[in-house]
Amino acid sequence: MKIKETLMGNDAIAWGLVHANVDMVSGYPGTPSSEILGTVQKIKGKLELPIYAEWATNEKVGFEVAYAGAIAGKRTAATMKQVGLNVASDALMSAAYIGNTGGFLFIAADDPGFHSSQTEQDSRVFAKFARIPVLDPSTPQDAYDMTRYGVELSEKFQTPVMLRPVMRVCHAREIIEMKGVTDFRPKEGKFVRNIARWAAVPRAGRLEQGYEALERIEAIEAYNWEEHLKPQFDALKGTKVLILASGTGYAFATEVMKELGVEADIVKIEMPYPLPVERIRERFEPYEQVLVIEEPYPCVEEQVMHPKVRGRLDKTMHRIDEMKKEHIFRAFEKLGLVEGENPYAPRLTFSIDVPPRPPALCPGCPHRDIYYSIMKVFKKSKSIYPSDIGCYTLALSQGAIDTILCMGASVSMASGLALADPSKTVVATIGDGTFFHSGIPPLLNAVYQGHRFILVILDNSTIAMTGRQVTPERFNQAIDIGKIVEGMGIKCYEHTYSHHMEENIDFFKGIQAIYESEEHHGPLVVRVRQFCILDNERKDDWVPGEYAVVDPELCVVCDQCTTVYKCPPMAYNEEGKIEIDPFLCAGCGGCLEVVCPTDAFKLDEIKSGGKR
Repeated sequence: MKIKETLMGNDAIAWGLVHANVDMVSGYPGTPSSEILGTVQKIKGKLELPIYAEWATNEKVGFEVAYAGAIAGKRTAATMKQVGLNVASDALMSAAYIGNTGGFLFIAADDPGFHSSQTEQDSRVFAKFARIPVLDPSTPQDAYDMTRYGVELSEKFQTPVMLRPVMRVCHAREIIEMKGVTDFRPKEGKFVRNIARWAAVPRAGRLEQGYEALERIEAIEAYNWEEHLKPQFDALKGTKVLILASGTGYAFATEVMKELGVEADIVKIEMPYPLPVERIRERFEPYEQVLVIEEPYPCVEEQVMHPKVRGRLDKTMHRIDEMKKEHIFRAFEKLGLVEGENPYAPRLTFSIDVPPRPPALCPGCPHRDIYYSIMKVFKKSKSIYPSDIGCYTLALSQGAIDTILCMGASVSMASGLALADPSKTVVATIGDGTFFHSGIPPLLNAVYQGHRFILVILDNSTIAMTGRQVTPERFNQAIDIGKIVEGMGIKCYEHTYSHHMEENIDFFKGIQAIYESEEHHGPLVVRVRQFCILDNERKDDWVPGEYAVVDPELCVVCDQCTTVYKCPPMAYNEEGKIEIDPFLCAGCGGCLEVVCPTDAFKLDEIKSGGKR
């Protein structure tokens, strides 16, 4: 029996895992992948299923936990975003040689267009690099179907299989046809000792596995042709142009073709690697041109390169940013399939100029006050502020961050910047989740090499930006950041966030004095205990309910509040003075001290229920 449900792509993937009898799911949150594991957890609770579905400390750990289950015969999955694949790549490359016995689906969600990521990298290319098959869904329905299929494929060929949904698949909604009954029957795990396979070492053992991996990928290539591609090619009508479309490229292309009445043959590339290249090229003969539509890299195009092939490499298709109908129209226009004005070109206009609203920290976010305090004590002209990946990255709008590279890099870059420019004080910031993820090894490196910088760990006990997943320390209170730091042989200075700005500033003045003293050597680590304003379990214990208003007689329009403090409720009114939007103010009271040089911010005693 099948049913129809309106599901987001990530929810569809979660149901696909459950309906494929996957009972071990591990990973690390990151947009656009976060909802997958979260939804598995919800399904587990709702249906009372015996599933291990937990967040790992980072993507490499998540991958290895799930992969270990698969070599013991379980059906497992690992979830992450595309930059998380970089972290897990060491394990992936070896796993591709070794293989697995139970089905192992590796889900890497890509982000064409840089919506939530520092790169636009294409995980399909990584699958090709690792010599493992990759499935590229074009819709949430595909995502559900390919999830179930990918687990079966992995088990059939005893190899990791990658599922590569992009953001527009992960976060799109569609009416999904899926199994109506969850008859969950997970496989029994039983590790069978096979040292020659599971513990193969260079050279002989791994060389043999290398040959086996080549044989596997060749077999999957032939399977791809027989099961996926040949039936489509055999059914083509015969036109002047052939389109090879992968993932969202297929969904967008078919929509444009239908809307504009474009006549062209189209083949859906469901498994962009491995491709039976020679057999595909043989089918090019009757066509004048072949257009490859995919995103974000020319993964398919590079494999099927041929004089007739057009795509990203020759700039027929756009070369960066996410897929849009306007890009496909332009490509069709270059091939002579359409002409005239592009009906998909942006036409949205406004009668007034809409002021830009760059991303900012939430109203009431304690990160804002801590960054403000850091900048008050460690002046910009004499300091460098490396930071990391997390919601605190939004302190860029305050001018409180100088560098961002990748997860955990704030610590190691603090080392490098301190060595390169010793005339400045390096004050690095990192969240507690990111510290657990990849901040510990570079701090250990800094301690044993004696690098001089200040590291501020912003501990709000949640991974806020990706959906407020809990951190290891919050999940298991025996884990303690301070003890981890002290285990490296250095002191961890503690500060509890205060809505009295003077207290935060005074703390950092004390830290500055310690850092500049003759007795101090190496890195100085600060842990700031705070909260997330969106964390309903904890915020009421922290937010004092002190709402602010502006005294217009004292406001001199100096812009300190709008350019340095940067709290969203603060804006200019029609009289050209700052006012606070009462519907946005969170009542944190952070702006009532220090922020305004003329003390124009006053306590709203009526709304706050009394004096401070």
